[in-house]
Amino acid sequence: MPINTKYNGYDLAVDKSTRVKDFGEGEFAVKSKGDLYLPVLGGQTKEDYNAYLMRGFIIPAVEPTSLAICGAIMRKDPLFDPVESIDYLLQDFDGEGNSVTKFVESIIKELLYAGSAGYLIEYADKAVVKQYTKASIINVSKNYIVLMQEYQEQDKKDKFIQHTKTEYLELTYDEDGNYIQNLWRQDDSNGYIIVDSIMPTNRGEALKEIPFVFSDDLLTDPILLHLANVNHKQYMQSTDESHGLHWTALPTLFVFGDLRDDEGNKKQIKVGAGSANHIDDGEARVELLEFTGAGLGALRASIDNKVNTMASIGATMLTDTSGGVRSAETSRIEASSETATLSIIANTVDSTMAEILRILAEWQGAPVPEFAINRDFIDTNLDPQSLLAYLQVFQSGGMSLDSFLSLLVKGELLPKNITAEDEADRIETTGNDFNGGIDEEDTPLPVFEALTKDDKLEIICGECGLVAERIVSAARYFSNTTGKSPSAKSY
Repeated sequence: MPINTKYNGYDLAVDKSTRVKDFGEGEFAVKSKGDLYLPVLGGQTKEDYNAYLMRGFIIPAVEPTSLAICGAIMRKDPLFDPVESIDYLLQDFDGEGNSVTKFVESIIKELLYAGSAGYLIEYADKAVVKQYTKASIINVSKNYIVLMQEYQEQDKKDKFIQHTKTEYLELTYDEDGNYIQNLWRQDDSNGYIIVDSIMPTNRGEALKEIPFVFSDDLLTDPILLHLANVNHKQYMQSTDESHGLHWTALPTLFVFGDLRDDEGNKKQIKVGAGSANHIDDGEARVELLEFTGAGLGALRASIDNKVNTMASIGATMLTDTSGGVRSAETSRIEASSETATLSIIANTVDSTMAEILRILAEWQGAPVPEFAINRDFIDTNLDPQSLLAYLQVFQSGGMSLDSFLSLLVKGELLPKNITAEDEADRIETTGNDFNGGIDEEDTPLPVFEALTKDDKLEIICGECGLVAERIVSAARYFSNTTGKSPSAKSY
């Protein structure tokens, strides 16, 4: 069996992911594939088909939906706190300068567009993670994984020309059960031979497992496949509609009879404002033939249905589907469905990252860092009315401080990455009054206390010896009619 042999189901799996990615990239990517997504009509010449192709349009659905889903999951940064020996992973997780947040986003995108991907952990000066798309993973078994890669080869005659060629990286075991990498390239006879073989080690020891992690089964469909399929049908029908409008909206001139001048030459009919025609033949007539386009209404209705379908499966930004009053139960079910999809993605990311981090940590002799992706998918900011209601319950003794602080955390009213426990500790340490938590019994404020205690006009400060003059006592005269805050000044 040659090294480039593909697993059963590879072609179909890649076709599905390619479709989603093409429609995610938009009109140019789709139309560049020609009749793959838009079949040629019977009797069309190449020129006719090109005109037909250009009349079609694609409503952007896949990419906006992808961004919305990724934005909901990544609304908050993942929890990731590695020890010092591997803290570089925060800013460079893959060896190419991408942070752990960017790396997680790439996992999500591959789940949306392809359904799965693979991740090879390697170690040189430091451990890095390299992502392989579904299309690049061509064969898998218990004892090997074959990855398709590209490399550049210089032209033998012209040093300025580089040829892109395909090579295969085999991850497998030797006869002793040690993990090895074999690099295969095509030889002069168009066969494939091993051009390089290495045995990666961990602190001098051979590895007994292939450090490769799959985010999901390779035959798993892309999450956005259904949306891409509907988008494909919308593209074909909209092209037919535009093609039909091209013919029905432009009347065709027909001439009935033999129109000739006195010399027997055929007369040329002029069309347009400012032109005039004289016809001698009483039997001849000129008419504009115009199609009604009655069938286009049904086509438009079908297209609208496709747009609404795309909206219902995630692309809600495309059209307004709130045409009627929706029950609370309906809204709850729809929200639960969306949350369920987001939760599935989050669970997959968590398990993928857990396995990657386990291998990374083992390679560098570090504890496995904790990782958790955000599960708070929906913006839950507290509105002023809700905040006031919760505050009143807390002040009346119907809610503990911990519960109240937890609500503030969930409502995103506390600073980012602050927990309820953190805030409680801060209150205990610094206080929650305007005096910065200073206990007046332990550290009295003689000037403020004296001026507000009774109606003294002035007093000598017991600490600095300066004279303090009372203007208005804040405590006794807070209801003054000046509309200004009470104040005092010292000399």
